[in-house]
Amino acid sequence: MKHIFLYTTILITLLSSCNDAIKNEENKVVNEIDSLTTKVDSILPATDTATVVNVAVNPVGTNTVMLVQDQPDLIGFWVGYFEKKVTNDSYKKNIEAGDNLSWNRDNKINISIDQITDGKVKGHSIVAGNNRPFEGTIKEDETSFAFELSEPGDDKYDGKFSFGIKKDDAKLEGTWKAYKKIDIQEREYKLKKSVFTYNPEQKLDYGQPFGDWEKVKTTKLKDKEMIEYYGEFLKEYASATELIYEVNASTTLLKKKDVENLKKGDLLIIRNTIYARHGYSFKNRPLRVFFDAQEWYIPVHTQIIDELTDIEKQNIELLLKYEKNAKEYYDRFGRG
Repeated sequence: MKHIFLYTTILITLLSSCNDAIKNEENKVVNEIDSLTTKVDSILPATDTATVVNVAVNPVGTNTVMLVQDQPDLIGFWVGYFEKKVTNDSYKKNIEAGDNLSWNRDNKINISIDQITDGKVKGHSIVAGNNRPFEGTIKEDETSFAFELSEPGDDKYDGKFSFGIKKDDAKLEGTWKAYKKIDIQEREYKLKKSVFTYNPEQKLDYGQPFGDWEKVKTTKLKDKEMIEYYGEFLKEYASATELIYEVNASTTLLKKKDVENLKKGDLLIIRNTIYARHGYSFKNRPLRVFFDAQEWYIPVHTQIIDELTDIEKQNIELLLKYEKNAKEYYDRFGRG
């Protein structure tokens, strides 16, 4: 990732695919933002009831020989991108939001191997705001471990994971295939062992801009040169400024003067960065695209209310208060 700040730019193309389903996600996007209130006890939306199993994980050594009976190097979080398997027409379904923002419908996934006993495996995956259990088998040969793991099948987007972990480089690589016919039938992934640690000091990395393509402003152009370049109608999307890199709502108790002049996009990202530090898995697509691009971000939980600190709870209340009435920010010429 290039560590530079890319100003958000004009929404040139918004493809109809933004409502297409992905694994474990309904066509109707569950928007965390619209369902929030200023009440601390309900600062996050209701989510699935599956319980996240937090396993003590150990970093994988570069030359570690992994043995099933010992388990520590297999048990834990394996994190990376859950990519759609490329077909001839797959790129037609990408979302393009100007030159600096594009979503190729890949999502960061956390495959958690929770238990291995006598060749049997239990675990769960966290992706796109969903927590799905799986179980299956493991087989070992001289060079690697092979896993065949099945989700329950009681969700439309359930499927089967097939992957291997090599002993020499400790990387997890495999595929997932849906049981039923859905928009993206197959996915592939290459994951690395990761350890999740809550860090209130964690800052956002410069690079991926934030743009909310679900909030679009359309303007009919009159200038001939503008029409020639952009077409008759100009579409612009809500965005955020560089201020999102300066405010840490997990360590500093914010005051009115700190937030009253911020744009809605800034307030939105500052607030949701609190959730991201706790490993919250986002259903909202624009937020998910933004935080998935943060190298440090690991989706771990679908419910984090009990994990929030007192400072964070107070800041969330304040940010929500101003976010509700803040002016939507449209940056026509990408000047911030």
